[in-house]
Amino acid sequence: MSGVGESPALELQGITVRFGGVVALSDVSLQVAEGETVGLIGPNGAGKTTLIDVIAGNRRPDPGEVVLYGDRVTRLPPARRAHRGLARTFQTLSLFDGMTVWEHVLLGYAAGTPHGAGSGRFVSQRKRLEDAAKSDTSELGPVALLDKLGLAAVADELASTQSVGVVRMVDMARALASRPKVLLLDEPVSGLPEPEARAVAAALQAIRKEHSMALMVIEHNLEFARLVSDRMIAIDFGKVIAEGSPDEVLGSDSLRVAYFGEEAEADAPTSDAATDAATAAELASSEAMTTGEGEDQHDVAQRA
Repeated sequence: MSGVGESPALELQGITVRFGGVVALSDVSLQVAEGETVGLIGPNGAGKTTLIDVIAGNRRPDPGEVVLYGDRVTRLPPARRAHRGLARTFQTLSLFDGMTVWEHVLLGYAAGTPHGAGSGRFVSQRKRLEDAAKSDTSELGPVALLDKLGLAAVADELASTQSVGVVRMVDMARALASRPKVLLLDEPVSGLPEPEARAVAAALQAIRKEHSMALMVIEHNLEFARLVSDRMIAIDFGKVIAEGSPDEVLGSDSLRVAYFGEEAEADAPTSDAATDAATAAELASSEAMTTGEGEDQHDVAQRA
């Protein structure tokens, strides 16, 4: 993992979340280093999106702690975490009616710059924000991001009229425009054809390399997750079941059981490199064919 820092950019300590009597996450602890990309995988209802919600501040763990660069942020709301360098995209596409692609990216820029104070004062500070954004020549400036992510040609068009692929790029550009130190991506290629997914993978790898950003990627397309991840963590029923290199995790018996059931473990041949590679390919193929719908409280409760 070239360029990966030694101290964690993001650390989770004993994260537990309950929905009534259902335990959605149970004592989950993990770290993501600066400059590292960690793929978070698991079946629907495993607890992946719930974990992202905890990190972003949309859900409070009980108990557990979220630590950003050594500072506990568990009790901070999402906006204050954003000011400390945390950004996220969303599995469910969500746009502001009547706003252009450029305006969505500008809104992200407002969340991470002293020229704006987040979306709450976006309208009153619009002129100052736009002047600052257009004069920002950095690689994560709004203008550069539109070009890097292939959005320059549709910048002045309504975001709501764009294809799923373009909207996902808008969401990513919005998050990146806040200049995050830690970026959480919730199913960034859900619904995208393979060529577009590979283009997203290439863009993410370039951005991570250039800016030493810590990335956590939830993705049902396991081939995409394998491409972008330095390390993978698999969870099922709210618990970590495997951790290691992409090939190690995708080839693990625990992941095979999580996706294919207990009978898969009983029928599995003795593990070797070729078998692990074949299992990884089978998992990647089967998951790439899914719709990539993320879990919610209902999904978690159904699996419990």
